[in-house]
Amino acid sequence: MSHDALGHMHLISAFVALAAGGWVFLIAKGTRWHRTLGHLYVAAMIVVNATALGIYRLTGAFGPFHFFALVAFATLLVAMGTVLLRRPRKTWIEAHAGWMAGSYMGLAAAFVAETSTRLLMPWVATQAQGTTLWVVFWSAVAVASTATIGTGVWLIRTRMEAAVAATPDAMRRERAQLQAATEAAARTG
Repeated sequence: MSHDALGHMHLISAFVALAAGGWVFLIAKGTRWHRTLGHLYVAAMIVVNATALGIYRLTGAFGPFHFFALVAFATLLVAMGTVLLRRPRKTWIEAHAGWMAGSYMGLAAAFVAETSTRLLMPWVATQAQGTTLWVVFWSAVAVASTATIGTGVWLIRTRMEAAVAATPDAMRRERAQLQAATEAAARTG
């Protein structure tokens, strides 16, 4: 696969993951929509990280972004493991929510870092050369990522508890609605 095709797959899947994951944060947890969009997010993130591992244009070798792609894979694996295995037994919902929030936070940090460097570096390249370019680049990545993760941590601390607390009620409501629809269909059909 060409570098251009790999880059396009990476970009498109990143936008899909950003949209699906963002939508999941805005809707009730434990519902069919939550699961459907969550599956879309997971699939897109697998593509994002797999393609990231094949992109070497920046440094020509395995680097920090490849390492973070592996961390993102691991985060996603743990997040899905908590929900699929229902472990830890009494706190799997909280564990799943926390790991998924961390996964999305990493994606958002990568997006903000990528966008900020793409906007900043063309101008910096006209002003500086060599080592200075790399210092500015990595500083921009660090500042953008830290600011994004800091915002994410604040959002998680202020909103996660209420979202997690509402999950069992949403699951029960959806199950009751499905059961009522099934019973109604059986009576009429």
